[in-house]
This record gives sequence, C-alpha cells and structure tokens, in this order.
Amino acid sequence: MRRRAEFLDVFLRGAGPSPELLTAFALGLLVVGLLGDVTYSLLTAPADSLTTAWRPVAAALVLTGLAYLLYRRDRRRGRTVRAIVDESRLAPPHAGLIWLFGPGPFEHLLFALNHHRKGGGGAHCWLVMQEDFPPVRKRFGELSRRLAEEGMTTQIHPVYVKQPDVHAAYQAVRAVFEREAAEEGLRPDQIIADITGGTKPLTAGMVLATLTAGGALEYVESERDAQGRPITGTLRVVLVDTTFYVARGE
Repeated sequence: MRRRAEFLDVFLRGAGPSPELLTAFALGLLVVGLLGDVTYSLLTAPADSLTTAWRPVAAALVLTGLAYLLYRRDRRRGRTVRAIVDESRLAPPHAGLIWLFGPGPFEHLLFALNHHRKGGGGAHCWLVMQEDFPPVRKRFGELSRRLAEEGMTTQIHPVYVKQPDVHAAYQAVRAVFEREAAEEGLRPDQIIADITGGTKPLTAGMVLATLTAGGALEYVESERDAQGRPITGTLRVVLVDTTFYVARGE
C-alpha cells in the first residue's frame, strides 16, 4: 500500500502509525479496561470475585499476546519512501519570494520575480545575503537600480547573515516564514523559497528551514544543448514537489 505524506510526517513523525500499531493500541486499551475492572471487583467484593477473576485475566493475557504479535509484525515490515521529480511543473505565483543573493548575476532572480508578478504575485522579495561583504553590497545596488529602471514595484527586504553557513541561512529563512511574512500581511503558504542562487551551505540551510516550516520550494531551470549549455528562451520556474510517497513492505 502506498500513500502520500508530507516532509514532517515522513521524517519527524514516522509517516503515521500503521494499521497493526493502531490495532495493538486498541487492544492495549481493552487490556487496561479489563484489568481495571478486575482490580475494582477484588477490592470491593473480594469473596465474590475470586472465583470469576480468572476469566478477564485470561482474556487480558490473550489480548496482550495478540497486541505483541501485531507490534512485531509492524517492526518486521520495511518502509520505502519515494519522491517524484517532475521538472514540467511550474511554480504557482506567490506573493513573496525568498532568494539567496550573492555577488553573481541576478538575471535568474529577475526572471523568477517576473514569473510571479505575471500571475499576480511577486509583491515582496526577501534577499538573504552576507553582511558587510562589498561585492554583495555592490551587486545589491545594481539590482536596486535595475528594478527601478524596469518599473518593478516589488518590495525588497534584505536579510543579512553574518556568516554564509547552514545555520545562518536556516535561521534567516525560518525568520521570514515565521515572523517577517506576517509583518507584511502574508501567510507562510504565500511565500516560496528559491534554491537557484547561493552557495551550497546557504542552499542547505534554506532547504532545511523551508521544509521544516512547511513552505514551498522552487528553482529556475532551462533546457540545455548536447554540450550542456543553456538554451536561450527556455528558462522556467520549477516547483519542487516535497510530497513523499510511503509504502510498507509485506
């Protein structure tokens, strides 16, 4: 049997209990009830209960054994987790975008913003960038001028990190989902994080923060020729499917 499960269900909550565990739990409740009745009867009317107490006790032992067998069966069954990668799915428009901003070109950022703006989104953009780093500061100034020249009204929110590492990116992105989005009147599900730019540590921190916050992920991709070079005019903003499919083996 295969079923859908979100990231938190799979990796933090074990994708939910199996039918065997649920049945074992129900049997455990019955056992507790039976033993509770026996104890009450022995305490209130010991003379009358001694001759019949063995029956519920025996039933409780049988149910306990059955619950244990179900538990062992569940532990023996393997679990397979799969994800579906589909690069044809475009990211739906979101009101807010989180981007890892560095000293490199920002054409992909502009493309992503235009993608969301065409669908009625792209009102806010949080740029996670290294603090007091001259090349990044220079590139940010160029981006601001470019946005003004093109008449883009997206509100840019710099999010500074002291060090470009996993922890700093994680904290910065979580802050956007949990606090800064609300300050702009947005819900977390109206924000999407883009993993196109940034170094590997920053990207890792962004992915961890987004998944644990229940957020959405995207990236900018293009078709490539036989030599691996991007083909002009094929850029697209791809939605990362974070739905996992859990199957238990027999």
